[in-house]
Amino acid sequence: MEALNSTARRLQKTPALVSVGLGVVLVGCQWQTGAVPLWAQWTVVALLLFGIGIPHGAIDHLIDEETARRTNRGYSIGAFLAKYLLTMAVYGVFWAFFPTVSLLVFLLISAWHFGETDVEHVPFTLPWIVVRFGWGCWVLAFLLLTHPAEVTPILDRLTRGNPLPMQVWQWCVAHRGLLLGGGLVGLLGLFGVAHRLAPGPIDGGRFTLLGLVLLLTWPLPLLVAFALYFGGWHALSSFQTIYHYLRNRPQNPLSAQQVWYRSLPFTALALVGLVLLGGLWYRYAQAWDPLPLLFLFLSLITLPHLNVMHGMNRRASPLS
Repeated sequence: MEALNSTARRLQKTPALVSVGLGVVLVGCQWQTGAVPLWAQWTVVALLLFGIGIPHGAIDHLIDEETARRTNRGYSIGAFLAKYLLTMAVYGVFWAFFPTVSLLVFLLISAWHFGETDVEHVPFTLPWIVVRFGWGCWVLAFLLLTHPAEVTPILDRLTRGNPLPMQVWQWCVAHRGLLLGGGLVGLLGLFGVAHRLAPGPIDGGRFTLLGLVLLLTWPLPLLVAFALYFGGWHALSSFQTIYHYLRNRPQNPLSAQQVWYRSLPFTALALVGLVLLGGLWYRYAQAWDPLPLLFLFLSLITLPHLNVMHGMNRRASPLS
């Protein structure tokens, strides 16, 4: 049994090792040539986004079906899709009228989602909830504050020139060493307290790989850095958890390959939606800044996905 457990742990780390290797190649390329070629950046982003990033959210219907089974409630794919699309529509209306508040909501839910995935299989207690949310905030802050020159104009466009968020951002940039260093020290303390009150599994190798991925994002351009963490770590880690959540279904258990194949229809729909959005922009609204539209698209699919993943994470057992 111990040999099987050891093999499972090694297989779980393999995708993360591939991501670390990819990051090393990109950083090496940048060090040798001065910059990662634009075509290479977009190739990496496309592979990570459509190879695993979007697919890990395109199986939400399977996750929700399994959660419904475990909680003894009825499930309907039609009701699931209606709720999913309604959540997106309501959030889209908020973006139209309250862009700054909507951006803040997007950052907060992303932070929780990242933290819930990175700090996995721990008890659902208040100290661990604080640790998870705090870690997600730190990761998001790290990705943004290590790329201030690229983030600043994006933030200005997303908030439509609202001075308050820009002032807060500039303060954060000016104190980024204190925020990141002090935040990490504080998180280590909180982690110790949470573990003492309710011990959870600690995988030192996994956290080491996560640290390597984050360090490799530092020198890379923002787009590639985000893709490396989001696709090369977060989505892969989530996909592994999803697979273990679905593989022991009493009826029709799924292999890892089958889970990925089941994501393709909704991945294709997401791609079609993104292409149509781009086509509408090109045909009718080239005067508009396309970047907020891209962030809007990502935020709209993140909110309902977060709810589904949270339902799974509350019930997922530690990997065996």
